Amino acid sequence: MTLEEAIDQSITQILELNPDLTYAEVYELCSDYLLKFNKPTKEETKIKSLKKYLSKFFELDLFANDEPKLEDIQPSLSPLQSIPKQYFQERSWAKKDYIIKIHHLDKQIWKTILFDDANLQLRFGDEVAMIWKNGSGKSTLLKMLIWKEESGFWMIEIADWVKIWYLSQDLFWANDEHTVEEEMKTCFPDIKLAMERLDEIGKLLLDSDSDHHALIEEQNKLQDFLRKENGYQKRWMQIEILKYFWFSKAMLNFKIKQLSWGEQTKLQIAKFLIQEVDLLLLDEPTNHLDIEWIFFLQRFCELWWKTLICISHDKKFLNSCFNRVVEISQRKLHLYEWNYSDYLRQKEKNLEIQHKNYVAQQKYLQQQEKFITKFRYKSSKAAQVQSRIKMLDKLERVEAPETESDPKKINFKLSQRLPNLIMQIEWLTVWYPWKELVTLPNKIEITKEMHIWIIWKNWIWKTTLIKTILGQISPLHWSVKVHPDLRIGSYSQVFDDLHPNDTVIEAVMWVGISYQDARAFLWTLKIDVEKMDHKVSSLSWWEMAKVAVTKMLLQKPHIIIMDEPTNHLDLGSKETIKMMLQWFNGVTLIVSHDRDFLEWTSNMLWWIWDNRLTVFHDLQRGFQELESSCWKW
Repeated sequence: MTLEEAIDQSITQILELNPDLTYAEVYELCSDYLLKFNKPTKEETKIKSLKKYLSKFFELDLFANDEPKLEDIQPSLSPLQSIPKQYFQERSWAKKDYIIKIHHLDKQIWKTILFDDANLQLRFGDEVAMIWKNGSGKSTLLKMLIWKEESGFWMIEIADWVKIWYLSQDLFWANDEHTVEEEMKTCFPDIKLAMERLDEIGKLLLDSDSDHHALIEEQNKLQDFLRKENGYQKRWMQIEILKYFWFSKAMLNFKIKQLSWGEQTKLQIAKFLIQEVDLLLLDEPTNHLDIEWIFFLQRFCELWWKTLICISHDKKFLNSCFNRVVEISQRKLHLYEWNYSDYLRQKEKNLEIQHKNYVAQQKYLQQQEKFITKFRYKSSKAAQVQSRIKMLDKLERVEAPETESDPKKINFKLSQRLPNLIMQIEWLTVWYPWKELVTLPNKIEITKEMHIWIIWKNWIWKTTLIKTILGQISPLHWSVKVHPDLRIGSYSQVFDDLHPNDTVIEAVMWVGISYQDARAFLWTLKIDVEKMDHKVSSLSWWEMAKVAVTKMLLQKPHIIIMDEPTNHLDLGSKETIKMMLQWFNGVTLIVSHDRDFLEWTSNMLWWIWDNRLTVFHDLQRGFQELESSCWKW
């Protein structure tokens, strides 16, 4: 922007708020002020100094009306922690006693009872991890919080002043044809309409036939509204905020559907951040994110000082960001005022106590029922029998503890001895129709002891690498040699190895095992018995994931290649698959962002970044390098 353009823009804004002044009067004031500068002074310095002077003179903020310098919105300029702290902290007038109260909550979907007389109270500033197995009602509860549902029997009470934002795992957009800039300008619709109306009024005032008195009165009201709502600052910040999320100038014109999942997540966060949300609800936010964006989200949650409720099955993420745990079990809401690691330790103690109490009570009940049965028809004992029956009716029963049961040790060890050299890759160049993605080193040898964790920056390219190694996509240059006597088992996120019209049992029996063995394996992965005879197409996404993993592992391959195997799985199912792979003595190549899962199942890291492959034989060292590189936020 030139000096003349800056003067013209500043005068226009001053006249909008001070209609009694003339353009010439303000221009003269600007000219007098600029006379104090020497000729060598940079125009940028003059513009900044002039705006500061005029802002003070007219008691307004001329900087707030600036269009952001899009050329300044470049990566490396402003990391996440540089965002003004006001967007992370609670509003000063916000009440601090509570933010959510749930009273006697009952909820049933079809025949499934999710909640039965559940109660919960959360204070302002609580950062809550909501956990338990899939299908227990976690996402349902978040949606109920958004709508603040209530009936004659139960109520969800949320403080009146609270602004809520829900970040779903599907990242819903009203219009994914919007550009990034267009989407950001939807954040403050009232301010947008006021600005547009002011522009219309400005044009109408040039028309001599217009009712100038009415228009000026409306103009004053709109200007008062914008001053009260800090409208000019908000309009400016809608775009300015993007520089803290590393959106480049070119990306402002990208359509939302052109962005990666991580970039769409950043855009959603930028939107709710400038709207000063008080309660943030996250539904499995790491499911579709690469490791880079998980670090970004983790850093963001650490900076967030307001209330946060998150559903996640990522142990590392849970441990780093949350100071409370809400467990949904036995149709109740159980609040633990610790982080996730401390919750696990306390939960284990509680389960042990509950189990002892349950066993003791069951023994006592058996003794009483035995007495009642034995003497029910004996007149001399009638009073005692009736007394004990009444006592048992009033006795509060201890429920058997509900646990995400420990995974059974299923032996997937291979009986045959593997050759030392399993796979040899030479001159492999992975490519997409419009771009060469990565060229691997001249020769890579995969031996029988290797369990490889693959990390790649771009979520599409990782799948492309897997398909190239499997021979499903032709590389630009290639030589992939696999020992001819060895079988490869692969797992895909799209479950292309499952036939939708098969029943769950049929899908698993296809590999050549008995009906009884198929049921046993599916039960180990916590597939409900009643669903084993349902068609695959009727299953939820996370249920299909477990069936696909079971089918692949039951083929007892020598080489396992898996693309994001833990997406959609709950913590219990992850633990089961983790133990299966720990016992597996073949070769594994796993693309995943789940750090806890891979630390237990891998012994080396392939890190592909900027078209270069780095191999770390020391997994911990590789992870430390990865973390330090991604920790730019």
